[in-house]
Formats: sequence, structure tokens, C-alpha cells
Amino acid sequence: MIAKELARLAAALLIGAALAFPVGLWVAGDREGAAEPRARSSRAAVGRAIYSPSVRDDPYFLDRQREGIEALEAECRRTGELCAEARQARQWLEEQAAN
Repeated sequence: MIAKELARLAAALLIGAALAFPVGLWVAGDREGAAEPRARSSRAAVGRAIYSPSVRDDPYFLDRQREGIEALEAECRRTGELCAEARQARQWLEEQAAN
């Protein structure tokens, strides 16, 4: 008798899941089509352009590099260390901006 009840319960759970899954997809679906992309500001990059053919031209990447270079320059001013690296990095960033 217990095995019969367990079999009925399992069957009821499977049927319920089979019905609930498509209903959940339908309810959660996007009724208005694809959402419009948000406008980005021209200066600050929100995230990495993953389909960009070149990382070096990506504004997000360049912003992160600029932050690192500014940290190197601050360390150079504070301790007098890493100054050569900071100069090289700044030169590289300026070359990237010129291209």
C-alpha cells in the first residue's frame, strides 16, 4: 500500500512539473520583444565590449589601464619607487590615444 501511494505521488509530481515548467516560461517571457539597449555616455565605459576585435581600442580596457597608471604614478610620488614603470605605462597610454 505504501509503494502504491509513493508511485501515485511521484506520478503527480512529474505531471505537475511537466505542466508548471511551460507555464512558468510563458509567464516570465518578454511580452514586448527585445529591450532597447541603454544609452552609454561617451566618456565612461560601462563594461568591456566583448565583441570588440581589439582590446586595445576598447574604452573600458583603456579606462582600467588609466586607473592602474594613475596608481603607479601616485606610488612614484609617494615613495619614489616604480617611477620608470609609471613613465613607460603613461607613454604607452598616450600612444594608444594617438592611434
